Amino acid sequence: MLYLKSCPRCTGDINADSDAHGAFLKCLHYGFSKDLSPEMAARLIGLPTAPVVPVVEPGQQVV
Repeated sequence: MLYLKSCPRCTGDINADSDAHGAFLKCLHYGFSKDLSPEMAARLIGLPTAPVVPVVEPGQQVV
């Protein structure tokens, strides 16, 4: 997905993309790159987030 005129350094265009290491934003004009948290990536480009697994202690019942 492209974000026009969104680069914080040069006001150029930014591309949101992902690879094996996770999601990132990259400036198309000079290469500025910023890694995204999983939550931000899910909001921006629709990547799934890791499921939340509840922690159950021994002797505790799950309702």
